[in-house]
Amino acid sequence: PRVTAFRLATASLYSTNWQLVLHTIGGFYHRLHNNIMMISKKLSNFNGAWKLAAGTIIVLLSLQIMLQSLSIGHRLDKTKDVQIKDAPVGFVDANGSSSDSSGQCLDLDSNQDMDSLVANARQIFITMPAKAGGTSMKDFTKLCMKRAVHDNILSIEWLWKDYLVDSLHVQSIIASHLYREADFLRLVKSPSRETLMIHTHREERSRVASAVKQISQAICEFRMGKYSNQTETTSKFNVRKNNTHCILDEGSFVNDIAANSAEVGISTHRLLTCQSYKAIQESAPQLVFLHYKQVDKLQKLLAKHHCPEMLDELPIRANMAEDKSLKVLLHKKGTDEARNSVDVEEWLHAKGPAMEWTLKLRREASCQAKTFHMEDELFACPDEALRVTPASIDRW
Repeated sequence: PRVTAFRLATASLYSTNWQLVLHTIGGFYHRLHNNIMMISKKLSNFNGAWKLAAGTIIVLLSLQIMLQSLSIGHRLDKTKDVQIKDAPVGFVDANGSSSDSSGQCLDLDSNQDMDSLVANARQIFITMPAKAGGTSMKDFTKLCMKRAVHDNILSIEWLWKDYLVDSLHVQSIIASHLYREADFLRLVKSPSRETLMIHTHREERSRVASAVKQISQAICEFRMGKYSNQTETTSKFNVRKNNTHCILDEGSFVNDIAANSAEVGISTHRLLTCQSYKAIQESAPQLVFLHYKQVDKLQKLLAKHHCPEMLDELPIRANMAEDKSLKVLLHKKGTDEARNSVDVEEWLHAKGPAMEWTLKLRREASCQAKTFHMEDELFACPDEALRVTPASIDRW
């Protein structure tokens, strides 16, 4: 009866595993009690020395049973912990509890998770593909650090040694577009407890559409290097423009997109590859993926610790869609311009779903399933900020 009462009294205080342990201990105790009573009767015929020896054996057996029981409980609890830790997204356990990405989501408010990461990092790298908040972050960094480094320095290796010896105090924040997989790998494979890597992310179809619009503007304004020769660009794309509108030849424009260069080519799938995910698993850098629309909040956290005098000037924004002044139209060569011209926005809406596969824009992509799973978790986070760990990669 005492054992039964003990089980009932403790059932609400322990997990299911420990209830099993208590049940096991109770069974051992009950059997042991009966054996002791039986042995005690027989010991009454023994002298003092034999009684002491037998009593010692009984005590040792009792201790062994108790330790075995506790060991069972420890193993059960440990197994349960592993199951919860490795449970995939959407997993529902026997108790009806489901796992999600919330364990890796970061809060971008002051004095929260991300704030702590920023505060403890001596070196912060902010990286991104094209059209993912990069220009805004680079302009912010230049103002915050009160000095400028070469544009996109993390992708231009021959500049690095000069940067290292240029000053005793190197910049604590560097923001840079990454051009290639190798640029991403180089940072991931150089982890440090004092280094934080923040990678801003944008869903690829949205990113490509934005890149296409920027290229159309660059052609019409004869800028971005390859389009700066006005005579060549006008001839190649049959450019006709006034102060408000610009008309381009559709065929030539599509050929330029298909070349997968400039803003279109500096893509997510060039950076987030199978090798990249493998490197994250093996090196475990302090890495955060951040949706590009959250860079305003990121600037506040960075300014808090590195340039608090800028807090009233934030956010710093540049190269925004609303800054584009010209309305770009595409037309088929050899047709009437007025009747066969279409706004590039409408053109993208109609052709966007087919553009990537017809022009083979993802021909270098790999492990896209992992990227899709990452996006599911990232976009589900309240602040769209996700801490990435080797366990994250396993889950994806």
